[in-house]
Amino acid sequence: MQDRYRILQRLSAGGMGVVYRGERIELGRAVAIKFLHSWMATEQSFQRRFQIEAQAMSRLSHPCCVSVIDFGVQDGAPFMVMDFVTGQPLRTVLRENGPLPVKRALGIVRQVLAGLAHAHAQNIVHRDIKPDNLILAEATGLGDQVRILDFGLAKLRDTVSGLTTGLAVGTPSYMAPEQIRAGEIDARTDLYAVGVLLFELLTGAKPFDSERMTEVMRQHQEDAPPALGSIQPGAGFSQELEAVVRKAMAKRPGDRFQSAEDFAAALDALPDMGASSEAPRRKAHTPSPSSGHEATVPSRPQPKTAPDSHAPLPSRDKRPMLAAGAAGVLLVGLGAALLWPTKQGPGTTAPAAAKGAPPTSGDRSTSSAQEQSVPPEDLPNIEQIERWVKEGERRKDQSLRALASLRAQYPRSAYAPYLEGHVNFDNLRWADGLASYGAAMRNNEAYRTDAKLIRNVIRCLVSDGYHARCADFLVREVGAPAKPFLEEAARSDTYANVRARAATLLRKMNAQR
Repeated sequence: MQDRYRILQRLSAGGMGVVYRGERIELGRAVAIKFLHSWMATEQSFQRRFQIEAQAMSRLSHPCCVSVIDFGVQDGAPFMVMDFVTGQPLRTVLRENGPLPVKRALGIVRQVLAGLAHAHAQNIVHRDIKPDNLILAEATGLGDQVRILDFGLAKLRDTVSGLTTGLAVGTPSYMAPEQIRAGEIDARTDLYAVGVLLFELLTGAKPFDSERMTEVMRQHQEDAPPALGSIQPGAGFSQELEAVVRKAMAKRPGDRFQSAEDFAAALDALPDMGASSEAPRRKAHTPSPSSGHEATVPSRPQPKTAPDSHAPLPSRDKRPMLAAGAAGVLLVGLGAALLWPTKQGPGTTAPAAAKGAPPTSGDRSTSSAQEQSVPPEDLPNIEQIERWVKEGERRKDQSLRALASLRAQYPRSAYAPYLEGHVNFDNLRWADGLASYGAAMRNNEAYRTDAKLIRNVIRCLVSDGYHARCADFLVREVGAPAKPFLEEAARSDTYANVRARAATLLRKMNAQR
């Protein structure tokens, strides 16, 4: 690759690109190389976002940040070369250990704040601080060494790009109120996320959690966070620590810490900083992550049984993790919420399907206001594939391969392309998602009234490039069952352009009666 780097192994794929382990040929130095997805490489907006990510990381020179060391173009595809980091994602540490001892949690957050202080001094706002984007790297003799990854959503405050104007960008469970409203953001937006992170490290649970992404976003804007002690009774959190967490998560930026340095100084002054790191702690029940909340929650180890011979190897305690590759980009409302089929219940009229065959078609006149859902088919390994789909970005490629295999084996299946549509929409692959949903509806007409399918297609209306295709799909393929959901979107969708386009489409459909 330009006679400088050798690609050795594909490691991960994210929303913006694919990351490989590589080597600087002359030096034998291990590096991480991230390529922009080929389907994005021809789009100017994606190229610009990738360039901003590279610019942001190239400014960083701090022990707690991963930086870019080279940038180039290979066969029309932009790439960046980064430090190669080994260690554990903080998400894995939390999943395996539950809440951390107070002193360890504060030490980790103290390092995150040190890295952010450096980034903020370079006019960089990260916008996606969360356990998935933090690595506890191997540092012999130094204990936990935090490295901040994934500046794919970083905002350069001295650069005007307009790429995310009017869009709420980030991961809902860690987004500040002003970030959710797509308002003005600054360093204090990152500090809110650090407050959420500290809460989660201490309690093993997120302060706000729900199966519905919109409810999580509402809670961040309106509800006071619970006290640490209410999640971990008897843990003995000091009142000073409770106050620090509350201040970090204040709704108004002016009520929070005004800089990473101020936040760090407040941590240093806590009596908890002297608490024993070996103090026993009860492991809290951590709700399993909803696929609608984060784009990139690391999953549990790979099960032994898999229908795909290319499935990744089981995770290890120490494994290479790379900057800005595995986590991917979440543009809230752009299909990032995985719309999962519900079990058959009241108001659902479609009967269960026989193995390998689509369920019986439902009545075209069935009201979509009932939010009808079609029961899953009994397909080989379907429960395993469903788990992969729920796990999101980490299993995206694996899910799509398995579903493509099922579709080839069972061409009359409607459920396989239905799930495939979810994966495609979850990763902003609008055209592929429409094709998958179309196949599901052709094999089983009952999917025309599936609430989650319809809502997913409506979310596509936010896209300037694809909204017309999605609107045409709603008119021609879905028809009348889409109207109640278009009314819902026109009334209350997060994005103004979705509200306007849904209202226009609804008027068009009503005029055609």
